[in-house]
Amino acid sequence: MTPDKTPEKIKKMFDKIAFKYDFINNIMSLNTQYKIKQKCIELLNINTGNNILDLCCGTGDLAILAKKDQPQCHITGVDFSEKMLEIAKRKSDKIHFLQADATNLPFEDNTFDIVTMGFGLRNIQNAEKAIEEVQRVLKPNGKFLHLDFGEKNILSKIYDFFVPLMSKTFTNNELAYSYLIESKKIFPTPKELIKDFENKGFKLNKRKDFLFGVISTQIVSKV
Repeated sequence: MTPDKTPEKIKKMFDKIAFKYDFINNIMSLNTQYKIKQKCIELLNINTGNNILDLCCGTGDLAILAKKDQPQCHITGVDFSEKMLEIAKRKSDKIHFLQADATNLPFEDNTFDIVTMGFGLRNIQNAEKAIEEVQRVLKPNGKFLHLDFGEKNILSKIYDFFVPLMSKTFTNNELAYSYLIESKKIFPTPKELIKDFENKGFKLNKRKDFLFGVISTQIVSKV
């Protein structure tokens, strides 16, 4: 089954699950998702005063961790879901959160030193356009950190079985988490993503896998 990624459907889906999003993510990741995000921020080696954009920011974890890492940075969090942003704003008043489309960003060219995106690209119907926007708003040599599911190995298949059970137990929106599994199955592998990024004008800086490859981050820089 090919998951429906029409923007309006994705927005409605995340609005519905926003109030339990952090709770379910902690359960599904066996309480490791926050530590993984923290490690990703450390890998960026953020400099004081960097201008950072967190795309598909959700409830704000990556943006908040970046602010903790370098309090003097200016950080903007962007998401399509109004309900996700409401939670992000409650979690931090030190970050500028706004609702916007990742495929049509309201920023000038060469604005940001760093762009991050965690578990977002997989949900964008026109992912190619989103990557082009990342490339456009980044300064020359600026860094893009992408974090999402990684290798399709045996542990990944166990995860695919585990998630629907958790969603039945802890949410009333099993359909949303069924979508997560379907979108995960067709999402490119880290190696394929790196090739796609390179074709869009980036070069690989580093790749780091977590949970035996189930989760992966790629850090690339704008050529």
